[in-house]
Amino acid sequence: MKVCFIQKEAFPYFGIISLAGYLKNKGIESTVLIANLEKGLNNRLRDIKPNLIGISVLTTEHTWLVEISQQIKNNFPDIPIVVGGVHAMLYPKAILRIPGIDYVCTGEGELTLTNLCESIRKGMADVRDIKGIGYRNGNDMIINTGESLLDNISNHFDDREIYYRQYPFFRDDELKQFIASRGCPYKCAFCFNEQLMNVFKSKGKYVRMKDPEHFIREIQLVKGSTVMKSIFFADDLFTMDKSWLRRFLPLYKEKINIPYMCTTRANLMDEEIARLLRDSGCHTVSFGIETGNERVRKEILKKEITNEEIINCGNTLRRDGIRIQTSNMFCLPGETLNDAFETVRININIKADFAFSTLFMPFPETNLAKYCIENGYLKEGFSFKDLPKSFLTHSILRLQDRTKIENVQKVSHFLIKYPFLYAPAEKLIRNFSFNRLYYALMFIGTFLRYKEERQISFFNTIQFLWRFRKSY
Repeated sequence: MKVCFIQKEAFPYFGIISLAGYLKNKGIESTVLIANLEKGLNNRLRDIKPNLIGISVLTTEHTWLVEISQQIKNNFPDIPIVVGGVHAMLYPKAILRIPGIDYVCTGEGELTLTNLCESIRKGMADVRDIKGIGYRNGNDMIINTGESLLDNISNHFDDREIYYRQYPFFRDDELKQFIASRGCPYKCAFCFNEQLMNVFKSKGKYVRMKDPEHFIREIQLVKGSTVMKSIFFADDLFTMDKSWLRRFLPLYKEKINIPYMCTTRANLMDEEIARLLRDSGCHTVSFGIETGNERVRKEILKKEITNEEIINCGNTLRRDGIRIQTSNMFCLPGETLNDAFETVRININIKADFAFSTLFMPFPETNLAKYCIENGYLKEGFSFKDLPKSFLTHSILRLQDRTKIENVQKVSHFLIKYPFLYAPAEKLIRNFSFNRLYYALMFIGTFLRYKEERQISFFNTIQFLWRFRKSY
């Protein structure tokens, strides 16, 4: 039995490496193909000869999913296609409306995909009793009750070799990313987390952490077989469990001892956590500001974080010599040009070292999308086909001064990194249109930010960003 995963973007997906490790323990072989890196996807599939094709997709890739699934089905009509990922969990019926797709996985895929593979291996492909599978029965869409969440996410090792075998350059990347947890306890409106909580209601514990010893062993396996000069713990909230940090971080310092970057939330940071991070080799902590307008952050984005908490978090990290990376969103519903500059100013206030700045992208059928439609920021009938492929280049909201707000986003790295530029840049953006210049500065800023915050080489940064050239 052989599964071939297909994805669009050129980086290892945490979901796929987990599924590959779980399937490996069950004796099921898997491989992966990255569409943006393949010139002859059909030829590769002919060589691999999979029994099942699994497509992992992001919501922004829905149009791509329509195209790629039809292309594959036209050439391989007898190979079933199953779609998974957060997009599949939230929009299973939208996916089943795509003609080339046979199944959708509506929850965590380890158990569901294993059962689907067993059914195909037996020559049955009868999915009526497989939990967590959606399928078509004539004109009807059937969504089976979902599987329970895995009680223990430390019962298998993630399998990164699935990427290294097909794309050896991943092995040589100086930066390696790991994830210690699943789930986030918060319900910010701009995130899919609250919707996932509803999907998994009564299905088990939603927020889970890997056992520290198991997680250390997972990192050691990668460290022993690859280049690894820097680590990013890419959890939604790496610091959400202080007792776990007290167990894990001393082990990490003893057995791994590689500089790392991690995530937090402003209200979770205190002196003890900052000290634990510093003493174990953390050089940078990332947390979300989203917007400098506290009212918008609380009332529209539903993120109950005050500006005071943001400033306290920044001060706490700085006292321990830890650099700050912030996440910011521009072109929010109702945002003014003054609001955009307010976001820049709060970053300057906390002396942020790096700013990851995106443009707000609402997803169809979410409460925020409905709010935008009701208030005239989005057109009626807003759907997946209206989504841009990138949240870095342009906004889809109807806003006064939208282009100027986009320009603030594009140069925010430089304004925050070098505050002396703020005053002249504000005058330029308010009074003149140099859109192409701002666009070029965004790419330069992205390069510099990524290199410095991840502590990787100039050459490795070029390699990494070159793989994403089709995403902008």
